[in-house]
Amino acid sequence: MPLRTWIAAGLTAISLALSVPALASSAQVATMCPDAGVFNELIGGVCWSALFPLRIAGSTWFGGNSGVPNGAASGAVCECGGSWKHLTLPTVGVQIGYWQPTMLIEAVSHPFCSPVLGGVSLSPSSTTGNQWTGSWGGNIGTGTSTSQHNSTFFNVQLWTFPLITMMQLANIPDCNTGYSGMNLMLMSEVFPTWNNDLLSFLASPEELLYDNPIGLIGSAEECAQESVGAQPIDNEYWTAGCWGLLYPMVGSNLDGNDPIQASSMDVSRMIAMGFRLGFLERTMGNSTLCGPRRTYVLPKAQFRFQILFPNDETNQEPNASINLGNAQQPSAQSIPPANYVTPSASNQGTVAQPGGVNIQAPPTQSGECTHWMGQSPFQWGEWDSQPATGGNYVYLVWQWTNCCLGIIGNQGPTG
Repeated sequence: MPLRTWIAAGLTAISLALSVPALASSAQVATMCPDAGVFNELIGGVCWSALFPLRIAGSTWFGGNSGVPNGAASGAVCECGGSWKHLTLPTVGVQIGYWQPTMLIEAVSHPFCSPVLGGVSLSPSSTTGNQWTGSWGGNIGTGTSTSQHNSTFFNVQLWTFPLITMMQLANIPDCNTGYSGMNLMLMSEVFPTWNNDLLSFLASPEELLYDNPIGLIGSAEECAQESVGAQPIDNEYWTAGCWGLLYPMVGSNLDGNDPIQASSMDVSRMIAMGFRLGFLERTMGNSTLCGPRRTYVLPKAQFRFQILFPNDETNQEPNASINLGNAQQPSAQSIPPANYVTPSASNQGTVAQPGGVNIQAPPTQSGECTHWMGQSPFQWGEWDSQPATGGNYVYLVWQWTNCCLGIIGNQGPTG
């Protein structure tokens, strides 16, 4: 064989050897930060039935399974604005209230990963900082009180997502949350308190009052009530029911074997942090008829949640963007827990429990495709984990909005 043939064969072998790790690395990157396909799910993947019921002039219309939250405005007539000084008349109208999607929140295993934006990184380097990988791929921070044992950690990004406004489905003056488009509002990666329990305590010293056995009693009470169909208890603002305590407001959780519950918990903590920092406002109740009002306490009943990725809560099927055939095969450590059941025609909505006991999930096709904050995942999506997607989750947040629909008087801004 000529010398140049040997050289060509050797170069070919070397290039093939180098290409295999590159392909594997590419597959790993796609698994670590997948594309959630959110914009492909706007029609079939959004729980549009969650828009109902509507409350108009104190009466509830069009039924619906979302329910009217406790604390919502319930009167018929409203009055906003007006000033003797500026010689302007008030706006008189009727009270309305309805659910609308307002936020997209992603809980991700690797910092700066954004499945909402197609699996891109929001930072030049997604591996900066002193971090390591937890049991479900979540990055455990280096705080002195954070333990890797049997715990999870998610970074969370909160996007404004006023879908009704963006799609121009309705234009009700003064009945929006102030968002006009999709924007990044909050991201845990920039908060030093998110992965450090001590810094979180210094920022929220009231944690001492709730992060204890007494606080857990309130959490168990709310969990029990929500499990039988009740709404979240707004007065118990330190807890998220079956998901756990909202304090400390950090990304680490002890639910190491339940990524659905842990990601939901971190999403709730980010919303609570948004209220605490003044980014989010209350839109439910008589005080908000003329515009959103700032509050530093989380109004839990104001929100309902819908998981969009990796499974659509509307049909309990894997998101259309997931290609399980091309995804990296899960390792032994990422095999789903024993109570995981892949949805199919024969077992959809059923979760197998240890001992052979099955829990029937609520029907999703009839409109029950959103859930309350703190509601047990066994009632809406304990089976929605897909290990091949790298442990990343996207939630669509529905928000109850009360406002005054003007009929007489000044039709300008009433806030």
